Amino acid sequence: MKISWRNLWRNPRGTLLTALALGLGLALLLISLGLLDGGHEQTIADGVRFGPGHVVIQAKGYQDSGSDELLLPAQVVSRIEEFLQTAVMKPVVRGVSPRLLATGLLSSSANSAGVRIMGVIPQDEPAVSFIPQRIVEGTYLSNGNPPGVVIGAELASNLEVKIGSRVVLMTQALRQPGIETKSRAGEEMQSTLLRVSGIFQTGLEAIDANIIQLPLSAAQTLLGVPGGQVTQVALLLQQEGDSPLVARALRKQLTGSPVEVLTWRESIPMLAQILGLDHAFNYIMNGVILAMVGLGILNTILMRVLERRYEFGVCKALGLRPRQLAVMVIGESLALTAISLALGLALGLSVEHYFANSGLDLRWVFRTGLPAALVFDPILYSRLSLNRIVWSVGIVFMMATIISFYPALKAARTELPDALKVL
Repeated sequence: MKISWRNLWRNPRGTLLTALALGLGLALLLISLGLLDGGHEQTIADGVRFGPGHVVIQAKGYQDSGSDELLLPAQVVSRIEEFLQTAVMKPVVRGVSPRLLATGLLSSSANSAGVRIMGVIPQDEPAVSFIPQRIVEGTYLSNGNPPGVVIGAELASNLEVKIGSRVVLMTQALRQPGIETKSRAGEEMQSTLLRVSGIFQTGLEAIDANIIQLPLSAAQTLLGVPGGQVTQVALLLQQEGDSPLVARALRKQLTGSPVEVLTWRESIPMLAQILGLDHAFNYIMNGVILAMVGLGILNTILMRVLERRYEFGVCKALGLRPRQLAVMVIGESLALTAISLALGLALGLSVEHYFANSGLDLRWVFRTGLPAALVFDPILYSRLSLNRIVWSVGIVFMMATIISFYPALKAARTELPDALKVL
């Protein structure tokens, strides 16, 4: 091992170049994984805040059928709210928002359009949804009378309305399955006059052209739903990783109730699939980078072994056994790997620290200026966990060690007296 260490510095330039190549591969891997995890974290945060949150509680069968008549009973909603206020759950949950969902027709003096109605509690929704933060005109909802409505910018353009304009919302009153009514109230069309109090712009056409929000009390009155009943309760958590634990605790608490508790991976399966594909693609690209670096290292170490054929012949003539020659070459490789890992960690963690604090600014992509409504944050922040660092170092170390076996085998097979011939 002492000879191995000395051999490294007989050609310091070659040693440093090889170590820099391997270290650069590790640094690129760390930077790539940090930006990948940070990008996924931001994508999930945006997706759940435009959707049903990290965890959603809704009537059993709603996820598959999408029927607006499937409602959570008032007593179940009360049990959920009480459980979320316990000492165990309160530090984990960031926001809770009961919602009543339905479809309807929104009309102005100029036009009409089909819409998705969301009845929300004005003071609770901002903690869960991005829509209150994307108001570009007017103000968000309040519990004032008459009730206001917030609509998307594209819907406002189609209806030719602005802040303060009056619109008529028409929908069919909800009737829960299995409940018979003597009157035909559950089948009649209901309508109400609303004033546009705010216009939001998210950049997503499916939201800006279809979603409207109004106070929960007004939506319950319009749809004929008894107070306390809602379609779903959306939860936003402090950390996305707590979603399975919170969902499991809620399922246990609500055992026997006709409800389903879903994490965001179950309620937004398309988002989970997109992230899975992105993970797979990035792992393939990282594998290609490591393979290219590995082949370069193999070529460098193998050339160094072939250039020292005479040296190995002298060592063998002095009594070194083939196994000792192989150990000497592997020792050189391990020492070189240790230097490479130190360089790679120093470079990779330095860049990752910068991206974690300042972020990777993607605004240079939009040379003519940012769009009016940007769906994602143009500054991408890196998030690199300790597990990722250990995994990356382990992969690079294993790759370098395995690569050294072939040159070591070549050195061990040095034949006398051919190796001692001076050309």
